[in-house]
Amino acid sequence: MAELDVLLTPRAPGGHEKALFGWLADARRQDGLGLRLLLPPPLLALAQEHGLAEAGDGCPIRRPRDALTALRQAPRERPLLLAPGVLHAQAWLTAAAVLSKRPLWIYVPMTFRAQTMGYRHAGLRDRALAPWLARVQGFITINEAQARVLREDWAVPGPVLTLPNRVALRGPAPPVPQPAADGRLRVGYVGRFELHQKGLDWLVDTLQIESALADACRWRFQGSGPAEGVLQQLASALGPHRVEVVPFAPLEQALACVDLLLLPSRYEGLPLVALEATARGWPVVASDRAGLDELLPRSSLYTFGDRSGLQAALASLRTVSARRAAVAHARVRLLERLPGSGYHQARARVVQALQQAGAQP
Repeated sequence: MAELDVLLTPRAPGGHEKALFGWLADARRQDGLGLRLLLPPPLLALAQEHGLAEAGDGCPIRRPRDALTALRQAPRERPLLLAPGVLHAQAWLTAAAVLSKRPLWIYVPMTFRAQTMGYRHAGLRDRALAPWLARVQGFITINEAQARVLREDWAVPGPVLTLPNRVALRGPAPPVPQPAADGRLRVGYVGRFELHQKGLDWLVDTLQIESALADACRWRFQGSGPAEGVLQQLASALGPHRVEVVPFAPLEQALACVDLLLLPSRYEGLPLVALEATARGWPVVASDRAGLDELLPRSSLYTFGDRSGLQAALASLRTVSARRAAVAHARVRLLERLPGSGYHQARARVVQALQQAGAQP
């Protein structure tokens, strides 16, 4: 069987990388998929957590030119999997991979066009990217909604396979933490610090403008990424009794410090961190663009950009009983959509497609 190269360029790790490494580890262990990982150092620890650190020698990807070197040096018959997160990210790498004439697949959890993501010159961006996507051999995404965007909006000619995020839900929900001693709601953001997609620019502005909201809660931002400096400035301006910014930690540790998880995103596919928080018994508040409408109770959702809507959603979860009720609602919905054996079947289809890609002359 052909060995698969998995190439990511430098960026902060997040839920998409965690989901990617999760199914790659399963495919390696259960389906015999051969792997050669070409990763930036920040992702090595995450790969190690999934038992993938020893998968192939590869070359470290510290700079964009390292990715280009990897493309030039690898045998052309070896299939390549790119994982850009969104289609427009690393568009230069997609073009370079197409020009390398290797069998190219793209794993992409979010397939939106540029206008949906709020990019400037959206139409021009889409027109520039579309010809390269048309030359990609196949795509893997997380659900049928994202697959439809590829087939209908982008009209890609290659196959589009779906591989759902896998979430383990074991036993009853753990008890929701008791309120903080000062009575304030502890609101947590966990993940990549990215201003635009994650909506952190809007949230920072909101906390600076709405002093009552900033005072009513304790705001904890846990993760890393390019917006860390902006969040640190917010913490300095509002004080540590209102805002704290801390490094990545296992999700259990992050959730233990907060009453609920907040996703203020402008756009998402299906955020893994929200599914995992729900599985562990923590309530989630999210914007209506975060891809969680089918999971969360309506009271836990707000229209992106609506400050009063965010305040109302948070206020609806101020009591322990309200948080328990929100968790119970979301866990029922999560149980209904857990992939179960469907995940294994979908993964087997993906592995078979990658095997065939390597076998083609």
